[in-house]
Amino acid sequence: MNEKGLSPQHIELTSSEIGAIWATYMTESASKPVLTYFTHIVEDVEIKGLIDVALVKCKEHIGTLTEIFLKEKFPLPIGFSDQDVNINAPRLYSDSFMLYFIRQLGKAAIAAHGMAFSMSARKDLRDLYFHYLTEAAKIEEMAKEIELSKGLFIRPPYLGKTAEASMVEQQGFLRGWFGERRTLTAAEIAHISMNYMNNALGKSLLISFSQTAKAKEIRNHFIKGIEIAGSIMEVLRRLLEESSLPSPMTWDTEVTDSTVAPFSDKLMLFHITALNGIGLGNIGGSLALSMRHDLSAKYLKMIKDIGFYSEDSVNIMIKNNWFERPPQAMDRNYLSKQH
Repeated sequence: MNEKGLSPQHIELTSSEIGAIWATYMTESASKPVLTYFTHIVEDVEIKGLIDVALVKCKEHIGTLTEIFLKEKFPLPIGFSDQDVNINAPRLYSDSFMLYFIRQLGKAAIAAHGMAFSMSARKDLRDLYFHYLTEAAKIEEMAKEIELSKGLFIRPPYLGKTAEASMVEQQGFLRGWFGERRTLTAAEIAHISMNYMNNALGKSLLISFSQTAKAKEIRNHFIKGIEIAGSIMEVLRRLLEESSLPSPMTWDTEVTDSTVAPFSDKLMLFHITALNGIGLGNIGGSLALSMRHDLSAKYLKMIKDIGFYSEDSVNIMIKNNWFERPPQAMDRNYLSKQH
C-alpha cells in the first residue's frame, strides 16, 4: 500500500514505464517470427533447445505485456504477426549464425531490461523487469556455454602482463592526432572488439536481408548498410592491428545463397532500425570510455554515419506506413486549436 492507501496496481504508469512496456512489446513481437523460423531450420539439437527456450519466453512476455496494456487501458501496439514470417522458406542461416544471433538478443535484452528496471517505480513493474533481466541473463549464459562447448566463442584479444602498476606521467597519453601514439588500453580494446563483432553480425544480417527483400528500394537500403558496416569494421580492424592485436572473425559465410524471404520487408527493416539504435548506444558508450583523441574522432564519425542511415530507415518505414507511433506527450497546442 502507498501513502494514499492505494495498491501499486492503482498507481498510474509514468512516461518511462509506458515507454519501456511499449518498447519491450515491440521487441518481443518482432523477435517471435524470427525465432519461429529458426525452430524450423535449425539442425543442431543443442542449439534448437536454446531457440525453443527463447521462443517460449518470448510468447510468455507477449502475453504478460498484453495483459498490462489491457489493464492500464492503453492501446495494444500493432507489432508483428505470423503474416511477417514464412516458415517454409529455405534455410537462410547456419546453426552457428543463429546461435550468435540468440546470444546477441540476450545481450540486448540485458541492457534494455536493466534500464527498464532502473527507471520503473511501480513494484509490479520492477518485479517484472527484474524477472525479465534474470531470464535474459540465463539465455545469454546458455548461448555462451554452447559457443564454448562447440569452439565457437570469440574471445577478445589477450594482453601481456605488466610487472607492476604505474601512473601516467605525460599528457601525451591522450594524444592520437599526430606523431607517436600509445597502444590501446584494455577498455579501449574491449570496446573496439565489441563494436567490430556487433557490426560483423549486423553486416551478415544485412547481407541476408538484401538477398531476400522484395522491394528494390529496401534492397538498396540494406546494401548501403552493408557498406557502412564494412567501413566501420575496417577502421576498427586497423586500430587493433596498430597495437599488434588480431581482429575477430566475420559471419558472412554463415548466410546461405537463398533468395526466398523468410521475413516481410517490414520486419527486416524494423530489425535493422533496432540494430541501428543498439549500435549508436554501444558506440556512444565506447566514446565516453576512450581517451585517445583519434578514437573519439572515429567514434563520432561512426555515430554520424549510423545516425543518418537510421534516419533513412525510419523514413522508408514511414513512407510504407510501417512506422508505429510510440506513446508520446499530448500536443496541448493542437488540442487548443480544435475548438
